[in-house]
Amino acid sequence: MEKAYRNIGYPFILLLFLVIFGFFKTYFGLFPNFNEHTTAIVHFHVFVLVLWIILLIIQPMLIRQKKYAAHRSIGRFTYILVPFIILSFIGMMHKQVSESSSKNVLVILDGLYLPLTDTLLFSTFYILGIVNKHNTAVHMRYIVMTGLVFIDASLIRSLAIWFHVDFFYAALISISLVDLILITLIFFDKINGRPYKPFLLSLILFAMVQTGIVILRHH
Repeated sequence: MEKAYRNIGYPFILLLFLVIFGFFKTYFGLFPNFNEHTTAIVHFHVFVLVLWIILLIIQPMLIRQKKYAAHRSIGRFTYILVPFIILSFIGMMHKQVSESSSKNVLVILDGLYLPLTDTLLFSTFYILGIVNKHNTAVHMRYIVMTGLVFIDASLIRSLAIWFHVDFFYAALISISLVDLILITLIFFDKINGRPYKPFLLSLILFAMVQTGIVILRHH
């Protein structure tokens, strides 16, 4: 693993705390007395996503400790885990639609935009990571991007629920943070002669999704 990315797993510990913080009032803080809205699909969705973030923490550590066999075994396990993650996203979107009080299709689609684009981004980055699994530098960058996908939902919720920030401005703050992270990664990879194009492509894909968020939330 490149020396600059030896500790790349540690920032995902912060992401894990952000997820817990953002969903504390609506999920984690309710344990064990969950309400009727916390169905089996919700538990499953949380379980597989938290498991994915834990893997993002563990995998770089295994490489750093030269436990390559364990790293590869966990990598093969993701072939099973990722389809379950995608199914959990689909299940959550179905739950959201079925529980919606609105009959307005545009309102329903508006609510589905973030989980749908999160699913597409996550799937795209994972597939690109697997396609490039024999190119360690490129593989690592795309897998890192799968974690970046979860910042929006967690940070927007944290700002809106805990600090009462308007959803639109919470989204702008989250978008700015994600883009700042990507621009920083691109800059440092480029000046150090490392492969920056995965981060550049990721920035383009994120920007496309973010444009939709701004347009939908602004109106």
